[in-house]
Amino acid sequence: MTGLMRTRIGRRAGDLARRAGGSALGVRLIRRIVSPLQRWLYRVSKGRLSLTGRAPVALLTTIGRRTGRSRTVPVFYVRDGRRFAICNVRPPGERTNPWVLNLSALPYAEVETAGQRTRSSARLATDREMDELWPRFVEIWPAFERFAGAGGERTVFILEKKEG
Repeated sequence: MTGLMRTRIGRRAGDLARRAGGSALGVRLIRRIVSPLQRWLYRVSKGRLSLTGRAPVALLTTIGRRTGRSRTVPVFYVRDGRRFAICNVRPPGERTNPWVLNLSALPYAEVETAGQRTRSSARLATDREMDELWPRFVEIWPAFERFAGAGGERTVFILEKKEG
């Protein structure tokens, strides 16, 4: 497959994912089908291929707050200097994503981008950081704004490389 074909396919997949991600059915499909497929595709291609087009995706591994087992999910991210910022908006009526609960309970994670893994500590973004980062997240995934505007709960974590 040529680079141009990959770009076109990725762009179309990203457009479809952005439209579907703004609906309740889309959220369920993403959780059950798209997310596992994205995780597999990301690992196989070392981050070169994505179901979300050019939107920056990382694999986030957290430790289950009840099971103690590792859980890996694809998440959108933005770079903030040497730090990563990741975002979740819980649509009204939906349950909180497990990775948000896990990271809140145990603020350590591993972030994988382009085949590189970084152990990180996590903290909630300050109000100032949220104000700076929010427009960048909405640009990546416009459904964030729709969900937040409908009363969804926004959560942004700052992940910093863990020393040692």
